Amino acid sequence: MKKPGKSAEKVLYALVGSAMRQYGGKDLEKMTGLSSHEINVAVRELEEMGAVEVHHRTSGEPYLFTTAKITAKGRAIFQVMAVPGCDT
Repeated sequence: MKKPGKSAEKVLYALVGSAMRQYGGKDLEKMTGLSSHEINVAVRELEEMGAVEVHHRTSGEPYLFTTAKITAKGRAIFQVMAVPGCDT
């Protein structure tokens, strides 16, 4: 399994530790302290991994999505990351 980058890991940790609902870019910014660019990159990376479900925006700044929500796979990825020495 590919390990998420630092920003993606930060977003994943924030989503795992929060209520199971959809979050917008501003929510993620408040939760992580990341910039809008870092959040866009992180959410795209997590989406490619299947860790989040994303509703895309046709246009708009600063976020390239309207909402993101953690998936069951995202929770499983988090659990694997949280176990020391596990790299499957």
